[in-house]
Amino acid sequence: MLNMCLTCPNSRRSSVHLPRLHQTREQALQEFGDTTGLPPHQATAISEFVSTLDTLIDELAETGAAR
Repeated sequence: MLNMCLTCPNSRRSSVHLPRLHQTREQALQEFGDTTGLPPHQATAISEFVSTLDTLIDELAETGAAR
């Protein structure tokens, strides 16, 4: 689940990566969407992972790279 490439300022992302970002987000929600019963730190890590993906997807859409 931890992926340093998602947060590294040196990584490059473009519209080429959008399908994979969407797929990864959907898979994370399918596999880990229900965090009931998980320790708080694990639930937070899952939530932050999905939020990071949402932010990256939104940034690509805002910059026009999603065309």
